[in-house]
Amino acid sequence: MMLARVAAEFYWLGRYVERIEHTARLLRFQLDRLADRPADELTLGWQAVYRILGQPPVGKTASGDDAETVVMPDAYTLAGGLVEERANPDSLLSCWEHGRENGQRVRAQLPLPVWTCLNQGYLWIRDRDFSAAWSEAPAALVNEAIDRLRLFAGVVDAAMPRDEAWRFLELGRFIERVQHQAVLLASWIEFSREEHAANALSWADLLRVCGAYEVYCRRHSTNVDRTEALNLLTRDPELPRSLRFSVHRIEELLTGIDPVGARYPLAPPHRMALRLTAAVEMGNNGGSDETDAGGFFRSLEDESRSLHHLTMAAYVTYSPPQGLAK
Repeated sequence: MMLARVAAEFYWLGRYVERIEHTARLLRFQLDRLADRPADELTLGWQAVYRILGQPPVGKTASGDDAETVVMPDAYTLAGGLVEERANPDSLLSCWEHGRENGQRVRAQLPLPVWTCLNQGYLWIRDRDFSAAWSEAPAALVNEAIDRLRLFAGVVDAAMPRDEAWRFLELGRFIERVQHQAVLLASWIEFSREEHAANALSWADLLRVCGAYEVYCRRHSTNVDRTEALNLLTRDPELPRSLRFSVHRIEELLTGIDPVGARYPLAPPHRMALRLTAAVEMGNNGGSDETDAGGFFRSLEDESRSLHHLTMAAYVTYSPPQGLAK
């Protein structure tokens, strides 16, 4: 097994890359609505984005009689906080910077195309003038960020050998994805229970955020049903951003990292991953009781955080043998 400090760099690189995409997807959803949605709906959209990311909105959102005149400046401020604010741990710039630092510390073990793609992405967003990009098209910068992340994922897939470095990078990505998807689904359900927010945040919007709207339409219809949408995003084994797809990838990666831990008695990370898989496949993800469904996704969020801590303790955080500890 590779050194714990090296494993940590690849693990956190994967987590930061996934966090960038999650923030960018939420931003794209909101910015695409600026042109044709009323101010009240945009206000609720910003509240949803910031709540999903676990932070309070920056500044004052639009409301009242002058809502239409202030919504664009407010949108600029709120989007800027998620794009170029270094103090915000979820901003695109902050995550790209941290991910680049992780990659830089294991530069010798990264294929040149992977490092080049990662470094170019960071330099691009660092040097990008957000106000100029906003003037051209509010969503253009976020769309380019997502394209660069897809390029990075493709380069990783094409250039990295399937060794432990790749496994830890991918493990970080999918643990981060499960956490964010669980929070996203729970938050959307909670918003859907609020009467004033039900029309502002549709189930079709949720599918678009997850890149699953076209898949849903091909399998069902353009009329999106809540239960079917949640079932697709939870249990579909082929959809890359479904919970089932992600937890199965986590199981496979953990088995590759620690084959012995995958056998009885299971190592703690393997045991928690198996528990997550069982919960996703058997739990109440989209029944008629919205309280139960929201609680189900919140419990998945808690268990995915526990999986992170168990993974760190088992493979990433170095603990000296008991006889050497002082």
